[in-house]
Formats: sequence, structure tokens, C-alpha cells
Amino acid sequence: MRFRELDTGLKNPAWNMASDKVLLELQKEPTLRFLSFSPPSVLVGYFQSVEQEVREEYCKEKGIAINRRITGGGAIYFDPSQVGWEIIAPLNLFSGYPSQLYSLFGKGVAEGLRVLGIPAEFKPRNDIEVRGKKISGMGGVTFKDGFLFQGTLLVEDRIEEMLYALRVPIEKLKPKEIDSVRERVTCIERELGRVPDREEIKWAIKEGLKKTLGIQTEKKELVEEEIESIERILPYFSSPEWIYKIKLSPGSQGLLTGVYRSSYGTIKVNMIVNKEQKILRTTIITGDFFIDPPNVIFDLERMLKNIHFDERRIIKIIEDFLAPYPEIPGDEFIKACKEVFRKWRWVVEGFTPDEANHLFAVNFSPGERFAPTIFLFPYCAKKTDCPFRYKRECPACGECTVGDGYNLATQAGLKCITVTSFEDLIKNFYMMKKSKITDYIGSCCEPFYVKHQEEFRKSGLKGLLIDIENSTCYDLGKTKEAYRGRFKNQTQLNIPLIKKVLEYIRK
Repeated sequence: MRFRELDTGLKNPAWNMASDKVLLELQKEPTLRFLSFSPPSVLVGYFQSVEQEVREEYCKEKGIAINRRITGGGAIYFDPSQVGWEIIAPLNLFSGYPSQLYSLFGKGVAEGLRVLGIPAEFKPRNDIEVRGKKISGMGGVTFKDGFLFQGTLLVEDRIEEMLYALRVPIEKLKPKEIDSVRERVTCIERELGRVPDREEIKWAIKEGLKKTLGIQTEKKELVEEEIESIERILPYFSSPEWIYKIKLSPGSQGLLTGVYRSSYGTIKVNMIVNKEQKILRTTIITGDFFIDPPNVIFDLERMLKNIHFDERRIIKIIEDFLAPYPEIPGDEFIKACKEVFRKWRWVVEGFTPDEANHLFAVNFSPGERFAPTIFLFPYCAKKTDCPFRYKRECPACGECTVGDGYNLATQAGLKCITVTSFEDLIKNFYMMKKSKITDYIGSCCEPFYVKHQEEFRKSGLKGLLIDIENSTCYDLGKTKEAYRGRFKNQTQLNIPLIKKVLEYIRK
């Protein structure tokens, strides 16, 4: 099977996207094309919104170009070290449906990596992996009787640049979270301990395709008609009209995070959900639990990607997937996912995804009856030299956010109490139950809520906890002092969110 071999080298993303369109539509002859990008580029999928997938300010600051692919799928980061490959040919050249081309060409490129000495394998639906870690993603598009199928090989480790350029499903890009993503992705440099030159990588891919598909290539150049067509449409592929082709309303897509603490460990489920389309875009599962091999979780994440965001369906996927692994407590992962679904209900109730992530509902779900009469405030939000810092009362002098919170809560008809330690919190729970009080609002940091999630649940009280805004005792490594009520730093309450929650409850 004879193919033309093209290597268009380092080009800007507009030129590469324009050439994709031209090569697909003209179909001069079956072609294997190699391509790379300069400057570094972010490419959103054809049906994606730049605003929702890309950190535009970071890209502009770092000189990272932004464009849109003619193929679907998710957003990708393309640095100059990466080698892209494309196969453009008539559909009748290969047997099977277009969707089967993923397996056909994925296995060919995986074989090419094995030629290099990397134990790669194709992983449905459209990835190539090395020991459970992604090294290449693929996508494709058909036009009349032809197709363009493409993929990219990660050559050098540029994970941090990718994470900052793309809106990945991680709330805060801390070193631990970056390492968590690095566990899911690999590159040629890491696998071989060296960076092969471009010609060696191309040779390996060609060998893999030759061995699996019988493809023979002959080096050629773009013909004059192709060059002229690319130049003609290049202005359009450089324009905002193309790059920002898909517009989705602000806040329609965002990250939702659910955390569940159990005897098995803390499980954190991060999901990017599109509210308008009700689509689960991406999932990343992290935590301090232990699973061997870890790629079981990576495979589960792959199942929870680009599917309808439906609670029953997602739970069924998790149950079915984990059924062959009795040593993995599937119920615990489902409980973590249910925390995400609770966050989703806050979005349905009118909160943004970011606001929803800072709300922790205990023993009830948004939309259910909830009539709090008490607001519990953390002592750590009072000024460190305030004479009322370790007292239940607050004069609302205006010197800290607790005073602002007391005023808002009092105006809403709630009784205000400052909690001075963890033991004091438990005493308040006891007094509330003794007084037949069932519902309350409180403010605390997420780490405190996660650590004491079981105590909150076992209280039997319905609570709504609002996250604080800045560094906590957990961030500063002073949890023991905080437990005893002796944390000496000052935190800040999220007053705008407290105000919105109180208005929501009034309605």
C-alpha cells in the first residue's frame, strides 16, 4: 500500500489547521504526514469553547498560540518537541467503519513505539499507553469519501506547561496535584531516558505502520494546488471567527469536586461538567487511598469522559467497571461521586460551579427542605488580638469578616455562635440536638470538613458548611493548635458566598 510521506516541520497552528482542511478535501493521494508546532500551541476540539477549555491569560503571557482543530475531542497542548502524525486517505482503502480506524492506526503507532523500545499498546477508545500512562491521543474526521486521522506523541516532559495552559479538572495546581497528573501521562524522554531526534521517531512510526498495515511511504512535497489552497484559507484559520467559533455562556461549564473520607482513605473526584449540554467532559480521581495497579483508576477515568452527566448512568458505569475487582471498595468511590452530584444540584439551584465547590452539604441535598436557625462561625477568622477571639460572642465591630458574617446572619434571623475548638463544635452539636434544633449553617475550611466528615455525618444534623477563602491551619501545618483552639493566624470568611446562601435560604 503506497503512501505519500510529508513532513511539514514546525508551523504555526493556523497553518497546520488550514493544511488539515486542504489535505482532507483535495485528497490528492493517500498521505502520511508528520507535523509540529511553533510557537507552543493550545488546540481546542472542533465543538469546544476556548473560554471554557483554555487559560487564555496564561497563554498570552507565555506566548502560547490558541487555535481550533477540524477534528473533535478535547483540548491539547502542543509544544515544539512533540511529533504529530496524520493519515489522510479514502475510506475504502481500509476495511471497517470509520470508528474502527482508532484501533487500526492506534495499534500501528503503538507498534512503532515498541520498535523504539517503549512497551506501548493501544487503549480504546483513542489512546496509546505505556504501562497505563497515556503517551498519545488520537482523533479523526471524515469528509465525503475520505478521512483524516491524527495523533500526537509526547516527546519531552512539559506537564506543568500543559496544566497551566489548559483548564484541567484540578482546582488548585499544587505540586501534589501536578504529580498526580504526571502519574497518568508519560513521554518518550521519560521512557527511554533520552530524546530521540525527529527522524528516528518518524522512522519508528513508519516501521510500525508498515508492520501492522503494510504501508510503504515515499517522501514527497505539497503540490502547488495544495499550497495555493492553504494560503487562500489561512486568513480565516487565523481569525477570531474560526478560533472562537463555538461560544458557550459564561458559567455553563466548570469543575465540580466531591470528597469522601472513609476507612479506606480520602477519595477526591474532580469532574468537568457542561451545564448546558449536561455532558461530563473529564474526570480525575485522586486521594490518599492505595490501589495496585494504579492504572485501574486511570481506566475508570477514561470511562467517565465525554458522556451524559446522569447520576444513575455514572453509578452503573462505576459498579460494572469495578465488579471484577472485589478488593476495591466500589461503594466508597460511588459515595465520592455522589458528593459531586450534590455540587451539581447547587449549580441547578443557581450557584456557579466555583461557588458550589465551596459548599459542603451534610445529611441533605440541595433542593430538599432546609431551615437553619443557627450559624456557626470559626474562631480563626477573628483578629488574633481580638478579646472575643476565643469567645462564643462577637460585637461585630467591623474589624474582621466574622463581624460581617454575624450581621448578615442576624439579619436573616439566625443565632450566631463562634466555635472555639473541635471539642466545642461537638458540644454545640449536642446542645443543638438537646434543643431539638435540626438544621444549621457553618463556615470552615475544606480540609477541616474532610478530616471530620464522619463526625459531621454522625451528628445527624443537617448542615451547610461554607468554605473560607485564604490560608488555613492545614496549609500552614498547624492543625494541632487549631484542634485545641490555639491557632494564632487569621483566616477570612467568604462573605459574598455567605450572603448568597442566606438569600437562597430566604427564598
